[in-house]
Amino acid sequence: MNKVKSYLVFSILQIIANVSAAEKYSFLVVGDPQYLAEKSHSPKRLDPYSETANSRAIALLKSFSGRSIPEDHGGGKVSGKILGLINTGDLIDSADKNGANYPAMQKFEWERYKADYGLTGKDGLIPFPVYEVHGNHDGPQGDTFIVADIIERNRKRPGIVNRSDNGLHYSWNWGPLHCINLGIFAGEGGKRRNDHHYAPRSSLEFLREDLAREVGKSGRPVIISFHLHPNCPEYDWPKEDLEAFWKAIKAFNVLALFHGHTHGSPPNRIMWDGQQFSSKLAEGIEVFNPDDIGAAKTDPKTPGQGVGLLHGFLYVELIDKKGTKEDRLIVRSYATRDNWQSHDWHTTWNRNIKIPDRKN
Repeated sequence: MNKVKSYLVFSILQIIANVSAAEKYSFLVVGDPQYLAEKSHSPKRLDPYSETANSRAIALLKSFSGRSIPEDHGGGKVSGKILGLINTGDLIDSADKNGANYPAMQKFEWERYKADYGLTGKDGLIPFPVYEVHGNHDGPQGDTFIVADIIERNRKRPGIVNRSDNGLHYSWNWGPLHCINLGIFAGEGGKRRNDHHYAPRSSLEFLREDLAREVGKSGRPVIISFHLHPNCPEYDWPKEDLEAFWKAIKAFNVLALFHGHTHGSPPNRIMWDGQQFSSKLAEGIEVFNPDDIGAAKTDPKTPGQGVGLLHGFLYVELIDKKGTKEDRLIVRSYATRDNWQSHDWHTTWNRNIKIPDRKN
């Protein structure tokens, strides 16, 4: 009996040791909720389809921890300790428009976004911190009151380790993972260039400084989030900025780029090797589109009918085991085709990564 007891104790200790040797870091990536108010100089409610999409999505996010993961997506359950939520922009719908009812709609939409998503995980409807960037619907040139409020929110955002001089771009750490948010896209200079569309607000300058200061030669893994897809037209993301962006990140252990804007449904992934974008590339950086989480609205051509009813988001797990041979990045998509009335797991991407062992 003593030998049996000893064996059982030893086995239990080995199991505990194996579990403790593997750390899991879990978070969510969403994009484009695009809260849309009713068209009124004094709005009291959202467009009905926007209301349905976003209220259902928030309820789903609120209860997402502990959800079962099917065996064909790896099995297990969603972590009970989701570290936070990255929102890749277009938080509201109306801040790229002027005049008429739009100023009042913008204020209503923005207050509703903040009330739903909160900031710290304790002041909104979802129980984890939020890390958003701005999109074109939040202010194409990055000069709206919404962008100013994001800058103010960055002063209070949990865990921030670095902020840009203008306060808009920022970074934080989740365990070994370094996370960087770069606004609408990665580009040099504060303002829009002639013959191009959007203002980068000096995001590329911040990226270079942050990688040098916070990552250096450590080899620690990095993820970067922004609004535009990097394979978008040059009118939106200038060619010279895209080339400079690749040059800035290619020497680092960048695991993934997350963007919004395209509403690609279901959520999808491509690879980028600095020269081309393709889902068939064997090497490169993974570029993920979480789809939009709530950009539904009444069809202007068919009143009473909704458009944009397909949505999705991503659940991401970073698995850090002792050594670097068994470290993993797992990205699972979750999607709906009917404005979140029904929903389920869709696609899982799973690959080996390298996370250097940290010194105690």
